Amino acid sequence: MRSTTCLTLVLFAACHHRAPQGPVLLQSNDPQTWTNVSLTVSGSEADDDKRKSCVEEAHTAGIQLVAGAPIAGTLYFLDENDYLDTGAPGGKITFGAMGSNATCKLALAKLVNLDTVVPMSKQEPKDCKPIGGVEGSDSGFLHPGSYEAAVVEAQFMVRARGGNFFVQDAVRQEATHVVINGRGYLCAK
Repeated sequence: MRSTTCLTLVLFAACHHRAPQGPVLLQSNDPQTWTNVSLTVSGSEADDDKRKSCVEEAHTAGIQLVAGAPIAGTLYFLDENDYLDTGAPGGKITFGAMGSNATCKLALAKLVNLDTVVPMSKQEPKDCKPIGGVEGSDSGFLHPGSYEAAVVEAQFMVRARGGNFFVQDAVRQEATHVVINGRGYLCAK
């Protein structure tokens, strides 16, 4: 009995993991990506769940997270006013109250200049090839979902399908869930 207790204590001590303290540079290994980003997650509220959210959002957006990429930023999760620091003059972008997935989506969109890569309009573009319908959404828990995060999700979806223009057709709010419907296009630039 005594040896079992010692073995259990040794196994518990050996398996005990502590959450990383301080900034953590995120990295991923995704096969289908269109750009590389170096994203560090830091701040008093940064934890493994928020880091995982950012890795998942990058994967969904087709963004490879790599150390030393030319596009870089640090995302700070705080008690209030999470923000992205791009390191450029005036490069501090503050986010309102929203879930970590939405914050990660918006930070990645800002870093890759998504509004330039896949501009959004409510008007159909001329001389562009349609690539199909897309839907973006975001859900809140204690707060409403983010309209901006839903739009960004739709824009990333257009990019993932090879498009470069998003037309927003409809927005609907269902309790704390926001849904954006629209169409993607491939336009000559």
